[in-house]
Amino acid sequence: MASNRSIIAKVSTGDMTNGGLLNPAQSNRFIDYMAPKDSFLADIRTVRMESPEFELDFMGLGSRIIRKGVEGVAPDELMSITTSKKSLKTSEVILPYDLTDNVREDNIEHEGVGTHIANLMGTQFGNDLADLAINGDHTVLTSAPDGKFLSIGDGFIKLAKDSSDTHKVDTNGGVDYKGVIFPAMLNALPNQFKARKSLLRFYVSPAVAEAYVDQLAARNTVLGDNSVVTGNVAPFKGIQLFPVEYLPDGVMFLTLAQNFAVGIQRSIRVENQRQARRRLTEYTITMRLDPAKIVYDPACVIAYDVA
Repeated sequence: MASNRSIIAKVSTGDMTNGGLLNPAQSNRFIDYMAPKDSFLADIRTVRMESPEFELDFMGLGSRIIRKGVEGVAPDELMSITTSKKSLKTSEVILPYDLTDNVREDNIEHEGVGTHIANLMGTQFGNDLADLAINGDHTVLTSAPDGKFLSIGDGFIKLAKDSSDTHKVDTNGGVDYKGVIFPAMLNALPNQFKARKSLLRFYVSPAVAEAYVDQLAARNTVLGDNSVVTGNVAPFKGIQLFPVEYLPDGVMFLTLAQNFAVGIQRSIRVENQRQARRRLTEYTITMRLDPAKIVYDPACVIAYDVA
């Protein structure tokens, strides 16, 4: 199995086997490296795609669908299955960077600085993908601040706000998460998705998670004290709060973790090229991805200040 070290070495040393295209094992390890176990990308559904398109399926049944059987008599009604189908469709993204000879020679790590920087770039690729998955908006002008980044594709905020099937909670700028906002979000979620609370998530910003801990602490209970001392964010009515650093403070989600999907095509290419006259080496990482899809909109609640 390819290690993270061998993959990063491929970037930094110029091991351009197959024209820089990572083999499937290397691609899988690179994706693992982009999405560490405690990250947002690891918590949601990160699809490793073999081709530019992948179908996401949702299937569910309504309640009270069984009937009394009568011998010799066929049922006079059929029970329907709720289905939803969406597609992840990838487009190419690129991460280019240069490493000058002076940086390589003067840095304390000397030749090892290439591997170190490649490591940092791989981590940043994952960070940027998580950011784009949240905040992407294809309508942003490329001339706007960060427009060339944000306009790559739509993220979960835009998708949820634009959908007529997601559930919206107006926070009116309020900050009473424990007493008002989280209860309203839970109330907006259809009952069929509340049965297995271990699968649900409140995705919030770190500042919101800290404010929620402070609100628990104000109750002078063991739960509040433990949250302050340990730093662990206590669940709300059995539902885990998951801080996401790229979420704006005024936006929160309640949904099934696997209801958020990101697609990464495994054709990942890492290359470098020596520019002798410029005294530097160009490094380039390219891949194809779809930054965000909500699999089943009715299972998603978004809370924000509508005004």
